Amino acid sequence: MPCVLTHSEIDRVFLAHVKRRLLRFSDPPESTASSCKASRRHVATTFRLAYRPPARLEGTKPSLRKPRRYVRRKLTKNSYHERYSDLSAEPGQPGPCATSYRDHISREAIEQLVHIRGEGDEWDFKETLGDLAHMSVRVNLAKDALAFCNLPAGGTIVIGVASDYTRVGLQTNEQIDTTLIRRAIEKYIDGDFVVLAAEHVLTQEDESESKRYGIVYLRRRSIQPVLAALDGQITHDKPPLFRSGDILIRRGAASIRANSGDVRRLLTSAVVHEERVRAVNELWKCVVEQRRLLSGMELLYDILADTEYEAFVNRPDFPGMIGGTTQSQHASQMDALQLRVNLVRPHIPDQLYRQYRMCAAFVGRLQMKAIRQRDAGIFVSWTDLDDGSPDLPLRQLASQILAPGELDSLWAGQVTGIGTLRPLRPAIDATERGLLEVIDRILSGLT
Repeated sequence: MPCVLTHSEIDRVFLAHVKRRLLRFSDPPESTASSCKASRRHVATTFRLAYRPPARLEGTKPSLRKPRRYVRRKLTKNSYHERYSDLSAEPGQPGPCATSYRDHISREAIEQLVHIRGEGDEWDFKETLGDLAHMSVRVNLAKDALAFCNLPAGGTIVIGVASDYTRVGLQTNEQIDTTLIRRAIEKYIDGDFVVLAAEHVLTQEDESESKRYGIVYLRRRSIQPVLAALDGQITHDKPPLFRSGDILIRRGAASIRANSGDVRRLLTSAVVHEERVRAVNELWKCVVEQRRLLSGMELLYDILADTEYEAFVNRPDFPGMIGGTTQSQHASQMDALQLRVNLVRPHIPDQLYRQYRMCAAFVGRLQMKAIRQRDAGIFVSWTDLDDGSPDLPLRQLASQILAPGELDSLWAGQVTGIGTLRPLRPAIDATERGLLEVIDRILSGLT
């Protein structure tokens, strides 16, 4: 039986989640109330309440009116994706683009899968995809798609392998098309998902002729599970393979309805992921705030060559461009930003935290050098110390973030007719690039 959450069950899960939050953190009452309200809304909208109409008695006429489905719809203005779209690579998009998953349908992926004997949670074999114009083919494919989409990393269907794992290849007139597959199953899936399909020609070592194989990859775009939008009814004399509102999962080689334990794990994963996204959002705000403090120095290095430094430092407006912050004030600001990150540290993955610390140390060292130079009335390249010697500690720190070739190019600068130009903006952008890659994986639920 599928798992249907009632209002009382949602309240119980919500109260338990709030209790855990209050035990771990000491938020002020206003913050706690707003976060509790958001958590309750998230729990209620993630696992929507589904109502099934009672079975029709034998001998009665079917009602022409469609049964009413009591389904709590997704939020629009305060939805998950819109709240965190400012951290996405494409603003407003719910997740990464389809090209982010291209490795799952590559030639290397299908070469590895066709040699496996047996089906598992994340892959399935089919001798043929079938005619998508037939209802039975569409419903069976939608059932597998619903289950694969609820896996954390999605699932793959390999077409051209028989039930005894014999590699027979695709039929002569069979075509694997992403658009046709999506059109066949999308009306059965309530939720945003990715489907990618490709064909590859393989020649096995023990076979003389080449054969075509198909591969289909399915994955949901957000951490929220997908539900069945319609009944998987093939014929009226047989029960449907799944019903509207069902949550399907993979267990071994089978696509089955989720039980209460499976739903509990999905619910926990969704709540934990939302906390993680909030923590990432706070971390990125700290990165932006720290870089804002460096904006004056960043502009000067972007527009000045090294031969212009000495003349520019004598201008009366030079100290104002660097800013009036003292070293002690700058240290206090850095401590405040680090405290904000430490408060959300339990929800930040170690890889992201290490990347943030290196990026913050790189920018912080540049800021302290700018303040010292302003006070001493000098202005040298950001790659040098105050006495003009190379800043080897800064280079060593940057070498842990940047590729060797990119670091050498930024360090050498660009020779122009009036001197060497070493812009600072590309260097900081490069240090933040690795940070954004980890954030992108977190937002898509891959980390």
